[in-house]
Amino acid sequence: MSAWRAVLRMARRDALRAKGRSALVVAMIALPVLGATGVDVVHRSGQLSAAERSDRLMGRSDALIGAYDPGRSIEQAVFPADGVRTLPVRPDNQTPEQKRAIGTEPTVLLGELLPKGSTLIPARTGPVASVQTHDGLAPVDTFEADLTGELWQGRLNLVSGRAPAAAHEAAATRAFLTGTGLRIGDRVTVRGLESTPFTLTGTVELPDDLNKSELVARPGELYQQLDAAQVTAGLAPQNPGAEQAAANKAAWLVRLPAGASLGWEQVRELNRYGYTLASRQVAAHPPADVPAVEEAVGAQDARERRLMTVATTAAMALLEVALLAGPAFAVGARRARRQLALFGAAGGRPGHVRAVVLGGGLVLGAAGAVLGTVVGAALVAVLRTRIEEWGGSRFGGLTLNPSDLLGIAAVGMVTALLAALLPALQAGRREVLDGLTDRDPVRRSARWTPLLGLAVVLAGIGLALYGAVAAPTGGMPVVAGLSTRTLSVLGGATLAELGLLLFTPLLLALLGRLARLLPVGPRLALRDTARHRSRTGPAVAAVLAAVAGAVAVGVHTAGAEAQDRASYRLEQPVGSVRLTLHGDADTMPQLRTAIVQDLPDLGERADLYEANYVFCEGCSSVVSAEGGQRYGRDVTRSVVVGDAKVLRNLLAVRDQAAETALLAGKAVVTDPSYLHDGKAVLRMLGNNMEPKDVTVDAVLLERPAAQRYAPLVISPDTIRGLGLKVVPAGAIWLPTTPVADKAEQRAAATVARLAPHSEFGVERGFRPQSSVVQVALSGFAALVVLGAAVVSTALAADDARRERVLLSAIGARPRTRRTVAGLQAGLISLLGALLGTISGFVPAYALLRSRVAGEMGAPPVLNPADVPWATIALFALALPVLAGLLGALRRDAPAGWRG
Repeated sequence: MSAWRAVLRMARRDALRAKGRSALVVAMIALPVLGATGVDVVHRSGQLSAAERSDRLMGRSDALIGAYDPGRSIEQAVFPADGVRTLPVRPDNQTPEQKRAIGTEPTVLLGELLPKGSTLIPARTGPVASVQTHDGLAPVDTFEADLTGELWQGRLNLVSGRAPAAAHEAAATRAFLTGTGLRIGDRVTVRGLESTPFTLTGTVELPDDLNKSELVARPGELYQQLDAAQVTAGLAPQNPGAEQAAANKAAWLVRLPAGASLGWEQVRELNRYGYTLASRQVAAHPPADVPAVEEAVGAQDARERRLMTVATTAAMALLEVALLAGPAFAVGARRARRQLALFGAAGGRPGHVRAVVLGGGLVLGAAGAVLGTVVGAALVAVLRTRIEEWGGSRFGGLTLNPSDLLGIAAVGMVTALLAALLPALQAGRREVLDGLTDRDPVRRSARWTPLLGLAVVLAGIGLALYGAVAAPTGGMPVVAGLSTRTLSVLGGATLAELGLLLFTPLLLALLGRLARLLPVGPRLALRDTARHRSRTGPAVAAVLAAVAGAVAVGVHTAGAEAQDRASYRLEQPVGSVRLTLHGDADTMPQLRTAIVQDLPDLGERADLYEANYVFCEGCSSVVSAEGGQRYGRDVTRSVVVGDAKVLRNLLAVRDQAAETALLAGKAVVTDPSYLHDGKAVLRMLGNNMEPKDVTVDAVLLERPAAQRYAPLVISPDTIRGLGLKVVPAGAIWLPTTPVADKAEQRAAATVARLAPHSEFGVERGFRPQSSVVQVALSGFAALVVLGAAVVSTALAADDARRERVLLSAIGARPRTRRTVAGLQAGLISLLGALLGTISGFVPAYALLRSRVAGEMGAPPVLNPADVPWATIALFALALPVLAGLLGALRRDAPAGWRG
C-alpha cells in the first residue's frame, strides 16, 4: 500500500503540474459519465412505485373500476393498463355472472358487488369535442370532475388559478391553453353548446400526460349536454346499458367505508362480470397468481434491438473516450520520461514505471468520474421541470440509485485506465539510458502486427454479423443483462475498431517511403510522422474513434430511415382523406355533411361499400377476392366496392377504359395475381366455413401502388346482380390541395363524436421520426470529430517541440516549419478519418441488418444510394484539410532546447 500511495502522490503532483492537459482528460472522462448519470437518474425517477401509480390512476380514492367488456369474463394484471385478456365464451353457455352483467345497469350492479356503504364517483373519459378559438375550431378531450376537494389529487392536479365552483366554470390543461391562445378568465365555447360558454378558472395537469389537451368541467355540466347535441344531430341518445358503458369507456372511482377493503378476490369477482378493478390495497400487496403481462408479437425482438443499439453506442462511446484521452496520457508520459528514467535508475522496475503512468489515469479518472456523477445528478435536479415537460410526464421523485451511480463512476475510471494503458506499456519498455538522455529511439513494428490487425478486423465483422443475423433472439442475459446477440454486435464493433488500429504502423511506414519523392517540407513531415509512431499512433487512434462514431451514427440514421421508408405501405393515395365505418352505417349521412363542413375543399366524394354474403337469417360473411398462393397459403383480400369515382380517388388514376369496364359489370384488377384467365374469383364462406366461389369478368389496370390496398374493385350494381348484399363502408376524397393538420383534427373530432367506432384520417405518406434527436446526435458527433482532430493534432505538435527547435536551429524558415506542422496534422487526421470511416460501417451495417433479420419481404439492409456520402466525404477529406490549416496557422515561436 505504501508503494501505491507513493505512485498516486506522484500522479497527483504530475496532474497539478500540467493543469491544462489534466483538465482535458478530466473533461473527456466526465462528459460520458455525466451523460450516463443523467440518463440513469431520469430513468429511475420515471419509474413509479405502486403507491405512485395508484395516485396517478385513482387520485385519493381507494379503487378504480372500468367497464371493460360487461357480459364477458376477463383476466387482468394488478393494474389493468399492464394487461387485460377476454376469456373465450360460447353464446349458448353464459355464466350467471355474465347474464347478470348484461341485464343490469352498471351502477346498480357495482353497488351490489362492492362493500356496503361504498361510494361511486363517475370517472368516465368524455368524448372529443370542438371548441372555438381565434383561428377557428380546435379538438379537445373532455372530462368531468369536482376539483374543489382532494379526491382527484394525484390524477388531476390544480396548478394555478382556482377550481371550478360555480355553474359553467371549467379548468383546462396548459397544453389546451397554449394551443388555443386562451387564458384564465377567458370564455370558451364548445361546439354544439354555444348557448352556454364556459369560463376558465384554473389550470390543471395530468401528471401522466402533460401534453394532453383537456377541458375539465363540473359534474353534470358537459356530458349530458353533449349527449343532447348528438340527439339534435340525429343520433340516438346514450343509454345506461352495459354495452354503451363499455363503448363510452365508463369508469368509477371508489371510496370505501371505514374498515372495508378490496382484495384480489374482489378483483377476480368483478372480472367475471367483465369489469376491471384497480385496487390500492392489491397494488401495495400484489398476489402471487397475477396473470403475466402479454407482449405484442415481436415486442421482445424490438426491445432487444433497441438494447443492442444502446449498448453498442455506449461501448463505442467509451472506447472513443479512451482513445481520445490516450494522446494526453502519451504526451504526459513522454514529458516525464526523464523523471521516470530517474525513478528507474534509483531501483524502480518497469512495473513500477507502468504503475506511475497508470496512477495518473487512476487519479484523473477518479476526478472525472466524481465530477461527472455529481454534475449529472445536479443537472437533472436543476432541469427537472424541463425534462418532465419534454418527456410528457412527472417524475415520482428524484431517485438516486447508489449502485447505479457507483457502477457508472467505476466505468469512467476504467475508461481512464484503458486510455493510460498503452502509454504505460510504452514507458515501461523505454530504456533508462534513453530516458536520461531524453532520446526517443525508433522501434520497428513487428511484421505480424498488420496480419493480426487483419485477423481481428475480420473476426470483429464476423462476430457483429453473427449477432445481427444468426444469434438466437430473446436469449437469456449473459453479462450485465445483455444477451448473446447484443454482446456479439457490441464485441464485433469493438474488435473491428481495435483491429484497424493495428494497421496504423504499416500505413505510416508506407507513407515514410514516399517521402523521398516530395519537396523538403512534405518530406520532413512524412519522415518525422513515420519515425515517431509512438507519438503519431495515439493521435491517429483518437481521430479514428471520433470519425468511426460519427460515421456509424450517420450511416445508421440514414439507413434506418431508408428501411422505414421502404417498409411503409400506403393504405390510400398520398393526400387522400378517408372515412371508414365500423358498424356506424346509420350515421353516414350526418358524417358526409359534417366532414364537408369542416373540410370544404375536399372535392369529389367516392363512396365505398362492403360486399356481404348472407347464407342464413342473421348470418353473413365478407366477400373476398382470391389472389393465388403465396408462401404456401391462399391469399385473399376483401373486395373494394364502388363506382368510377373510386378509381379516381382510391387508385388516383383516370382511365376511361377501366371506368367503362367497371360500368359494364367487370372487375378492375390492379394486382395480376388476382386475374385468372381474364376472370376474377370472388370467394364467400357459408355454413361450416364452406367456401363458395363466383367468377366475374375482369380487366387489368396497371397501378402497382394500389396492389396492397385495392387489388380488386367492382361496382355495387355488379355485386347486387350476383345476389349479394351491399353495405356502406365509408368514403374517400382526393383533394387537390393538402389538408392542414388543424383541419384534420377538427374533422377527426367531429367523426369521433358522431360515430365513435369509425376511423378518419389523411394519408400523409412516410414521415421520418425523431428528426430532432437525430440532428442533435449527428451534430454532437461532428463536434466531437472536429474537437478530436484539433486536440489530438495539437498534442502531437506540442510533443514535437524538440524537432521544431532543431529545424529552427539549422536555419529553417518559419514557412517551412509551418508547412511541416500543417502536413503532420493533416496526415494524422487523414489516416484517422479513413480508418474511422471503415470502422464506422461495421456497427452501422450490423445494427441495420438486425432491424430486418427474420422479416419476410424485408427491405434491403443498406443501399449505396442511401449512404450519406457527402457527410462521409466531409469527414474523410475536409477534416484533414481543416486540421492541416489549423496546424499550419498555429503560432510557432519555439524557445531554445537544452540537450
